Amino acid sequence: MLNQGNILLYDSHFLYHLKHSVPVQVYDGNVHIQIGIIARFNEHFVEMEDTLYNRQRFTFISRPGF
Repeated sequence: MLNQGNILLYDSHFLYHLKHSVPVQVYDGNVHIQIGIIARFNEHFVEMEDTLYNRQRFTFISRPGF
């Protein structure tokens, strides 16, 4: 399990957040884009709120307790 503020890097991180509905914060560089729950993911994309985010471009931060 990741703590608040940790970066999601591995499939296991994304899977944990998906299974437990832990909120994730999305950044594009230093710009905050969204906070939401992961609907699904694969090795290239993460879907949140009907939007696909490229895992290579965006940074995903764990937000438990948000």
